[in-house]
Amino acid sequence: MRPNNREAILTTARHLFLKQGYNGISMRTIASEAGLTTGAVYFHFKNKMEIYKTICLEATELLIEKFQKAVESQELPQNQLISTYDAFISFYTENYEHYNLLMEYKSAYGSDETDEKDAIAQSMNKLMQIMTGSLQEGIDKQIYRDINPTITALLLASITEGMLQYKKMGIFEAANVTDKDFRSFMANIIGSGILRERE
Repeated sequence: MRPNNREAILTTARHLFLKQGYNGISMRTIASEAGLTTGAVYFHFKNKMEIYKTICLEATELLIEKFQKAVESQELPQNQLISTYDAFISFYTENYEHYNLLMEYKSAYGSDETDEKDAIAQSMNKLMQIMTGSLQEGIDKQIYRDINPTITALLLASITEGMLQYKKMGIFEAANVTDKDFRSFMANIIGSGILRERE
């Protein structure tokens, strides 16, 4: 068995999930498209859900890595915070398949798949912890007001995710708003809300 079979399965499944949807493909389809036997696919993954979960966790790991690198590249907390926005944009443009599958994972999971939901939620929470750490540093250094860093991180992540969904739908282009325009506005409006007033 070739050592790269597992990656071939994941690569093939990513394409198929995006093209045909989670319910539109089977383990047999994945095996056929990957040029493998069904047995070879089952050797690596117990079912289709495990493949999907693996892809989503792979996506969160890529995003976490981008977040960490972005934050570590900046010294000031306020620059760290905007760098997490840049990391989201980079993930969207450079890892588009991963982005789409990760953002649509909820529709693929049934109500009885709580373990998979929890695993992905816990992984995504690491992103929030990176943002929360940067916000807390800003509070400790009296750059930011005494705000709840966890709720603020969730707000910023939600705004960014909404922006990416609108971008994906073509609404930004229709409204003639560039990524740079939105980034500048977001930095200004959020900064005005959380920066400590100078005495």
